[in-house]
Amino acid sequence: MDIVAWLSLAGICALGAMSPGPSLLIILRGAAAGVRPGIAAALAHGAGVGIYAVLTALGLAVLITKSPLLFNILQWGGAAMLLYLGWKALRARAPDPNGERAEIAPLSTRRAAAQGFGIAFFNPKIAIFFTALFSQFVGEQQALGIKLGMAALAAGIDAVWYCLVTLAVSAGRRRNWSGGPVMHRLQQLFGILLVALAARLVLTI
Repeated sequence: MDIVAWLSLAGICALGAMSPGPSLLIILRGAAAGVRPGIAAALAHGAGVGIYAVLTALGLAVLITKSPLLFNILQWGGAAMLLYLGWKALRARAPDPNGERAEIAPLSTRRAAAQGFGIAFFNPKIAIFFTALFSQFVGEQQALGIKLGMAALAAGIDAVWYCLVTLAVSAGRRRNWSGGPVMHRLQQLFGILLVALAARLVLTI
């Protein structure tokens, strides 16, 4: 591959990473809990994307896109995860009426990473995206190292983008955007959106 092809691949991967969706909500929720949970979720999400990218580069992702059973299992898993996280967000504690700040529910780095990875892994549409994407760049005669490099590029761009999102949210926290009723409303909004996304996913299965 020449430099133009690599840049084209990078641009497409960047557009895919920046597209709004359930992944963005999960990263935002992790980032609102702190920089470390947000970065952990971002890196884990990139790893999940990387798995699909590697499978696609090796020609194995088609097994997912062509298997209705496996595809539906992943979709149901994703819907269940979104519903659970939405329910947890909706149950967030309201601010203390005496004016005590209500911080977002504690989220460990490990849990944030699990959520970031899970929202990527249980999204078989990523496999469809990469199947269509890599078909434009992957050739049968290409070396394995090139294919793995393409997968690493996709995973890296995804992780970097969501790390930048986390840092932006962190900057907002330092300006006291995360206190009291504002954070509680944000939690409620996350919950509603996650539940709505889960319902939409179920209706399309």
